[in-house]
Amino acid sequence: MREPYKAYQGLLTERSTVAAVVFTLALMWSVDQITFIGAFFVGAVAAAFLLQLEIKRRMERLENRRSAIREKRKSKTGASVLLGAHALDRLPSPLMLINADKKIAFANESARELLGNDIVGNDAILYLRQSNFVAALDNILKGQYGDFGVIRYTTSKDRSFDVTVAPVLAGRKQQDGVRAIVYFYEVTSLLRTERMRADFVANASHELRTPLTSVLGFIETLRGPAVGDQDAHKRFLGIMQTEAERMVRLIDDLLSLSRIEMTRYMAPNAITDINKLIVSAINTVKTVAAERGVVLVFEQAEGVASVIADSDQITQVLLNLLSNAAKYADPETTVHIHTELTRTGKHVMLSISDEGPGIAQEHLARLTERFYRVDTARSRKMGGTGLGLAIVKHILLRHGSTLDIKSQLGTGTSFSFKLAIPQNKPQSS
Repeated sequence: MREPYKAYQGLLTERSTVAAVVFTLALMWSVDQITFIGAFFVGAVAAAFLLQLEIKRRMERLENRRSAIREKRKSKTGASVLLGAHALDRLPSPLMLINADKKIAFANESARELLGNDIVGNDAILYLRQSNFVAALDNILKGQYGDFGVIRYTTSKDRSFDVTVAPVLAGRKQQDGVRAIVYFYEVTSLLRTERMRADFVANASHELRTPLTSVLGFIETLRGPAVGDQDAHKRFLGIMQTEAERMVRLIDDLLSLSRIEMTRYMAPNAITDINKLIVSAINTVKTVAAERGVVLVFEQAEGVASVIADSDQITQVLLNLLSNAAKYADPETTVHIHTELTRTGKHVMLSISDEGPGIAQEHLARLTERFYRVDTARSRKMGGTGLGLAIVKHILLRHGSTLDIKSQLGTGTSFSFKLAIPQNKPQSS
């Protein structure tokens, strides 16, 4: 409000001055102190001066109004830029904006976590050195737009991204400059899944090819050199039966794993007695364990009975773990099956511990992988398919649990997992 008041006050002063001059000239002319022509000339000059001042003042007022409009637009643009930057900063995928001199003008939080907190202001080529990225960025900054495809970027931590480079106009006018947007789409999990699928097919094919090759070889022998050898027939047919049974077990495990994965996200809601399942599994494995002098001992916790679980699947978990313990524990030792309530009282913790040779630490993290074996020859000799612990893992994932494996060489191995207790039926501790 002060500037318009000052302008109005200045206008009054100038007009008063001009009016005083005109009045003085008129008075001087009336008393014959100046001629009419002189008075008219001086008055015209004063009027022209006043008109010039008025035009100047109006131009200043118009320029002030334009400046105010520009400032308002600038503030709105700044607010929108800040809002846009805040929105981009929350994107889960890394994103960067590159200015005309290849400097990183903006990087969201994900990009800073990926490439470093101090990347803004640095040259983008320092972080993405691939030749196709450099060529794509050069073409975009030159205004040559096109389909540059997807650039694969892999970090030192084995994280893989598909990088896309696209042009972005920095302003409404072309002369405002051209910038590029670099977007990272993480494909680590996709590549791992694809690699796991390829490994699975290769491993399954290998596991099936080995017994099939043996069976075909024996058939060829029986039809050829050993066609009349009854002892060879008896021996080879026994081996063929063993290999065929191994293939049947492998196919059964593959089908079982497939069915379990189909119900991966369907949490069980049935209530079952965990003690009955454990006793039933022990009775099933007891005969195999007795052949090696292994004793199965169940240490039942008081007040632990009902759990939320799929009884068939948990029985499969118990049979797999108990069978492994009976096969791989040292002869004449004891396998302990133990249940207890967790501290929260919401879960039952079940542990199966053997007194065996133990497993080296570098193998523990991979035991639940499909077809992974610590001792391949021994596992095949024992009739294992390499899928038992993978099946256990996926069943427990469906039950919202994980398989915890602890082992020490020369001491033994312990497998444990937990199952939820129905909360409408509180258990006594």
